[in-house]
Amino acid sequence: MITPDYRLAIDFSSVEEIPQDPRERLPYFNALKELIQSEKEKIKAWHRSGAGGREVIQSYTSLIDEVIRHVILSMIRLEKYQSTSVLEDFSLVAVGGYGRGELNPLSDIDLLFLLPEKPKPLTDTFIQDALSVFWGFGMEIGHSSRTIKDCVNLAKEDLTIKTSMIETRFLIGDQIIYGRFTTSINKKVLQKGVKKFLNSKLKEKYTRYGNEEGVVCHPEPDIKNGPGGLRDYHNALWATAVRFGVHSFREIGDAQNISPQEIESLYNSVDFSLRVRNELHYLTEKKTDVLSRDIQKDLAAHLGYHASFDGQPVEEFMRDYYLHATNIYNFSENLFEHCLQARQSFMRVLSDLAKKSLGNGFSISGSTLVYEGDPKKDFKKDKSLVLTALELCRQHPVLPDYQLRRQLRLHKKLVSAEHMKGEEIRNFLFSILGDNDSEKTLRLMHETEILEQVLPEFGLAHCKVNHDFYHHYTADEHSLRIIRFLEEMESSTLSNPTDLTTIYKDYPNRKTLKFAALLQSAGTLSNMDGESGLTGFLKFIGERLRLKADEKELLEFLIKNIYTMVETALYQDIHQPKIIQNFAKTVVNPERLAALYLLSYAELRAVAPGTLTAWKKLLLFELYERTLKFLHSPESLDHHPQATRVGVFKALHRELPVDDIEAHLRLMPEDYLMTAHSEEVALHIRLIRSLKDKPFILHHEFNEEGKFHNLTLFCVSGQDSFKKMVGVLTAKSLNILGAHIYLKKDGYVIVSVQVEESEVATGDNFETWKEIKLNLSDLFSRETSLQKMMRSRTRYAGEQKGSHEAIVPRVQVERETADTLTVIRVEARDHLGMLYKIASVFADFGILIHRAKISTQGDRGIDVFYVSLKDQRVTFNKLMSRFKANMIEVLMIEKLEDVP
Repeated sequence: MITPDYRLAIDFSSVEEIPQDPRERLPYFNALKELIQSEKEKIKAWHRSGAGGREVIQSYTSLIDEVIRHVILSMIRLEKYQSTSVLEDFSLVAVGGYGRGELNPLSDIDLLFLLPEKPKPLTDTFIQDALSVFWGFGMEIGHSSRTIKDCVNLAKEDLTIKTSMIETRFLIGDQIIYGRFTTSINKKVLQKGVKKFLNSKLKEKYTRYGNEEGVVCHPEPDIKNGPGGLRDYHNALWATAVRFGVHSFREIGDAQNISPQEIESLYNSVDFSLRVRNELHYLTEKKTDVLSRDIQKDLAAHLGYHASFDGQPVEEFMRDYYLHATNIYNFSENLFEHCLQARQSFMRVLSDLAKKSLGNGFSISGSTLVYEGDPKKDFKKDKSLVLTALELCRQHPVLPDYQLRRQLRLHKKLVSAEHMKGEEIRNFLFSILGDNDSEKTLRLMHETEILEQVLPEFGLAHCKVNHDFYHHYTADEHSLRIIRFLEEMESSTLSNPTDLTTIYKDYPNRKTLKFAALLQSAGTLSNMDGESGLTGFLKFIGERLRLKADEKELLEFLIKNIYTMVETALYQDIHQPKIIQNFAKTVVNPERLAALYLLSYAELRAVAPGTLTAWKKLLLFELYERTLKFLHSPESLDHHPQATRVGVFKALHRELPVDDIEAHLRLMPEDYLMTAHSEEVALHIRLIRSLKDKPFILHHEFNEEGKFHNLTLFCVSGQDSFKKMVGVLTAKSLNILGAHIYLKKDGYVIVSVQVEESEVATGDNFETWKEIKLNLSDLFSRETSLQKMMRSRTRYAGEQKGSHEAIVPRVQVERETADTLTVIRVEARDHLGMLYKIASVFADFGILIHRAKISTQGDRGIDVFYVSLKDQRVTFNKLMSRFKANMIEVLMIEKLEDVP
């Protein structure tokens, strides 16, 4: 039943008096437990009906208050305590979050039994009896019994205890003892060592955060301890209490530093966070503070979020979370700095002597820019002061101090797009983008919310979330990181003409390139095209900012094709002429190719830590190099096989007769010389000559540039060689990056597999490859099977990557390519053994794999295969339904040893 409201009025009449004999208290415990649970359910229903976060925690706190008081008052009526004044011999105090009045459904309940210096003997007995009763009906509490002197001494030595003494509430007992306690704590603890306390809290804060940056850099945020979490709000409260001796921000009375509107906004954000934490406790039924990905969708649903035109409910929810967390973070930062700076008159005098005046009321103090006038009056009188502050930060380079940063945020609308002409905005932004470290200025503008005012189109990305396992950051943070990684290339000393650094330094339109990065999320803001979609969106920007024709053309190209190069390099066979021709048709000229190459590189680096591997960088480079060669000389594609042939003869002319080399080439597939490098072909010929009467030959080499191992297997075809190779590597928990399978016309097969470098397979670890060769021997000789190998394989810690959230496998079949190969794309949750399962299904259906592109996108494995059928008389359409069903079924098998 939904409760429209909750008013605390507990009727304890259903609970009988506490039995004198502890052995007879079970019915009492059950009755009290049932009553409390009933009240908790009412509060939960009230929460689910939409009650505010603070309303719910205050109701929950009041419920616990009433239960504790009821139990204590019931106990003093027990026969052994009736004739004593035990209630006058202690004061029961709520501390911690309970003392603050912030009890979420499963938060800790911390109690302090405050005792006089010489408590009566019976008092300790009473406390132990009370605790046994609390435990009897299931109330989990933390407790301590101390004198005022104990509390003062411990608080002086322990920061955690000192913090817990800031927020306490009297529950029941002797109020005089509690009054003496608060006086002593304030005088002897809280007013002593204020600066040391604040500095300790500051250090503790950044220890909690870890090495991650900012609020939006945590896809699974900790709502309590993370940046912008409730602990930041608590720290601001504690700082206010020790610095100003008050327990409310409104009591500070300093509107110059904290306005009523800011306080109201903070309380709104805190209420949101508390409501989310309430739901998190209810949903998980445990005390947890991490908004893990697998719970975010359910949280959004229970908190009443619905799908919008440009996002899922979970994305809308997480965006709201980041917006509120950012508000809490900014407020607490500002207030904490205010508390640190307050009453430091001597240090202020020294600081004034070291200031460097810059005019217009601005000066540099240390490494910060400060404003010495009255910004509330001056900034409104002279709107250019906001831009002047930004310009001074660019020139020197410094950052605004906390007061100026706050004023910039408060006066952000003075430089909005409404007050600046289009060309003025364009010149202003492009001037900043022309700096080698524009990311710092843009980030400052974003943190003070000025960037969204100047460029509302960027504001659309503010805290926008892509709820997947690929994007680690929000859209706005992702954009700024792209710019950072582009600008990092400016300071590199590499000078190779085909190196990204050299390409970036020589690229003439870097400003437009970085501007495209600012708007990179625009491509995902609309699923439509035409005037109402992306095209219209980009046209509007171009006209509003009066961009030049070449700027508009490049911007539109980059935004519309931001993922094209990555998709092509990672999921298509870039050795095929048709792929290069199509990609070249998209980029049109070398200038656009360079721009897309640079943006693709930075985008992959920015999307998440570790996304851009050496292997992916190599694939991007190869696509860039092949396309550039084609754009300069289209006939180069036709000449490529001949160039490879020449390279092979040059490498082997001292080793083999020409006829032997020609004989090998005649037996290879038509696209062999287009796909393999001359060095690979030479290696293949040498391996074939070494086979003789052996069942197989295995060659290993390490590619230092790409950080991968290349394994080449040569054997008789028809022995499921690819499946065997993949199985052996899977048993060693090795990650396969790609593969080429060359089927010779004389019944032999060459399998070339690339394996990622790892702790298990370092560049100089040759023992691993010896073991793999031995395992292959056992498979070829049938001394063991893949099932046995999987059962006995070594498990490594952390080998299962990512979340276990279900991803239903997808199998997509494309029409046959020009070279008669069929393209099959398989997507599933990325997990060790995925490729092994796929290879097993292909082997079962007699489907031959010619090439494999293995890649991941967050927690999703995306593998693309170029395949053919042995028996061309069987059409693929007849097999497709059965093939897809079998592939999905096998991919869902949990244990590798169960794969048939």
